[in-house]
Amino acid sequence: MVSGLVAAAACAHAQVSQVDVPALPLSAAVGVLGRQAGVEILLNAPGRERLRTRAVHGHLSAGDALTRMIRGLGLAVRRASSGVYVIVAAPAGRPARAQAGPSPRPEPLEILVSARRRPEREEDLPLLVSHVDGNALDKAAARTIADVARLTPGFIATGQTSSATPLLVMRGQRRSISDENRLPLVVYQDEIPLPNQAALSPLFDMASVEVLRGPQGTLFGRNATSGAVLLRAVQPGTGAASYLEAETGNYGLSRLEGAVELPASGPFALRISGQHMRRDGYTRLLTGGHADNVHSDSVRAILRFDPEGPLRSTTSFDMLRAEEVGAALILAGVYPQGSARDAVNTPYFDCGSGACDIDSYFDAQQGLGRRTSQSSPALSFGRHFKGLGNVTEYGDEDLLFRNIAGLRSTRVHYELDGDGTPLPINDSITVSHMRQITEEFQVQRRSGNLRYIVGLFYLDSAPDGPVLQTVSRLVRPDNPPSHIASYQTFRSGALFGQVTATLGGGYVADLGLRYTRENNSGCSLRAVDAMPQNERECIADGGTQARSRFGRLTWTLSLMRRRGDHSIYLTTRRAFRSGGYNTPALGGSLRPYQTFRPETLTDLEAGAKGRWDIAGISGSYAVAAYVGLYSDVQRALFPDVDYDGDGDMTTDPITLYVNSARARVAGLDGDLSLDLGARTHATLSASWIDARYTKVIAPAALTSLLGSDPLHNRFTYTPRFSGTVTLSHEVDLPGRLGVLELRADYAHVSSVRFSERLTEDFALQSAYGLLGASLNWMHPAGMPLELQLWGRNLTDRFYASGGGTLNPAYTAATVIPGPPRTIGVRLRYTFE
Repeated sequence: MVSGLVAAAACAHAQVSQVDVPALPLSAAVGVLGRQAGVEILLNAPGRERLRTRAVHGHLSAGDALTRMIRGLGLAVRRASSGVYVIVAAPAGRPARAQAGPSPRPEPLEILVSARRRPEREEDLPLLVSHVDGNALDKAAARTIADVARLTPGFIATGQTSSATPLLVMRGQRRSISDENRLPLVVYQDEIPLPNQAALSPLFDMASVEVLRGPQGTLFGRNATSGAVLLRAVQPGTGAASYLEAETGNYGLSRLEGAVELPASGPFALRISGQHMRRDGYTRLLTGGHADNVHSDSVRAILRFDPEGPLRSTTSFDMLRAEEVGAALILAGVYPQGSARDAVNTPYFDCGSGACDIDSYFDAQQGLGRRTSQSSPALSFGRHFKGLGNVTEYGDEDLLFRNIAGLRSTRVHYELDGDGTPLPINDSITVSHMRQITEEFQVQRRSGNLRYIVGLFYLDSAPDGPVLQTVSRLVRPDNPPSHIASYQTFRSGALFGQVTATLGGGYVADLGLRYTRENNSGCSLRAVDAMPQNERECIADGGTQARSRFGRLTWTLSLMRRRGDHSIYLTTRRAFRSGGYNTPALGGSLRPYQTFRPETLTDLEAGAKGRWDIAGISGSYAVAAYVGLYSDVQRALFPDVDYDGDGDMTTDPITLYVNSARARVAGLDGDLSLDLGARTHATLSASWIDARYTKVIAPAALTSLLGSDPLHNRFTYTPRFSGTVTLSHEVDLPGRLGVLELRADYAHVSSVRFSERLTEDFALQSAYGLLGASLNWMHPAGMPLELQLWGRNLTDRFYASGGGTLNPAYTAATVIPGPPRTIGVRLRYTFE
């Protein structure tokens, strides 16, 4: 659904112009009028998009034309600023007319979000949502989801293998690239859940990004314990302008982007967009070249079918092809123990000096600087993915049927040097071809004081080609690289429903229930001489078949009290993170831990939201305090070679998932927005979290893998405090020179650990701050142009954005450097 419709981007006043707009659905009519009158029209009237407008003809101002167009529809027109109008639902007794003359400052716009699977005002939701629209993404030079995290305290997105495949963390729960089916945080593209590996496209032609904080265990397709990120592309037929954009900057940055909407043909509207991006790497490779580069091409096409009547359908296709070097890890330290120092490995990895000694490489790293890697294998990271989605609706806001179907294909190939040296301590080559099918059916109904939604959801994720990893782990003449095959099929089905009841006296209650059943099965094999290309070959080569099944009931219960422009709420939720089984078939002392249970979270959140206008300063606020109790916390352990004691390398897991502990996570999130007059705007956002383990439940045989004091281990990638301050100011230039906007933002992150163990100082990133700024020149000489000069990390602060290999078993400890100072120039031309 549409939260804000941009009809045109032009520097226009309330002058009279010739308009000729036939009777159309409201969402289409404002687009036509906006282009003809050269104004920007925002539609913030949920559920009214398909109302039939009146035809308007003649020499009229934009305000008069809007007033005539919506007469009798129960809507009102507000003039936010010069050339910008907003259509909203008219309060009782208010006439639908444009306010005469510009206000001293624009009235606050109602931000619409879809956390309950329908467009609603953000302040009406009993949870905290961070909303960033497409315009704000452009002003902040946000090109990836990691840039969105920079603007959203409490949400961490950092590189793992490549900056284009971030590790996503919220409220203490992390998502790893190796966890295809156990996602505490799920990303959705136009309501369709994305696969974990390589499914994150660059952000282009976006309408909005919503970050939902806290468990999403009822309404959304995948169960998630920490939150969800909703990506929404610009839809055709909504009046959004076409554009061409070019950008250049340091590190060889070159980006071309554009979107064009073809003229409507009857009930069909088509929008095609794409991006071509190149950038050199930040990290120098000692062997030559640079890592962390960008080399990607993306395209998206969205076709909307919207005939007369209650039926409408939107079909989308997107594709990404990227061939990059990937991340190069920096050797940040060495463990005094580990397998590299065992008697059998000492001649190859701890020989005392030279090319066979890990300590010598660490000494050499000190003289190379923090942006030079000694990695010697040929690093690479290739991603090819395609997606096809369809959302079909029948009905209106009183009774609406919705079907959401998606098909995703991902092909990933990467070569990674985990130890950051030429030594074959922890190197890998991975190939993964997967496909994912999702299907969701909803019924939404409004009856009196009740609104409810019921539905079914199904997901099927399976291999679509080879899923293989070649691991070089402490390679010696008698310990060659091994191949790991993991062909897993994951299926998840759910029945869900949620009721929203208006109780009177300003009270609104929500009750949601969901039952999810999941099945994970397949074949796994670890061998030196076998590389099965599919599940059938895996079984033929002696692989082990395994299966796990789990079912869980989750729920949401909330109560909200509204009073004027303010509201308070109390919400409790239950969600879970999928269980599964370890690969390959375990042996020896590890045999009892072949499977692991789902991780369960029960939380309680109390919050307040509202708007105010005091002494010439208006704004909005949202704050939430929460506490969550986790049981059966899943943790990834990394046992040493032959940890199980059976003498068989083929049963040794690279990663061992176990239910290790119980935990308590408490925190406070808040957003404050200030309008300091008509031209100056400030936002302050902050997040504080305290995450602790309360009981260790891991078997005694595995506690040594958790460190010397597992109860006091720290949650990784979870800074105790993070905050962002943004300030912007607009200046009207004389004559027809346009508008100048100055914008600055500062993000602070407290110290963060990349390893749970407290004794590893090289796994601790101290507190740091990142300063960004931009200068935007809009509509010079009245032309539909925007010129932007932007910069990020302007102080060139060095920091580690993530950890690489941080495991005593490998002796080497590596980290991933964060981006250095970057600057660029962007030019956008907007056209019909």
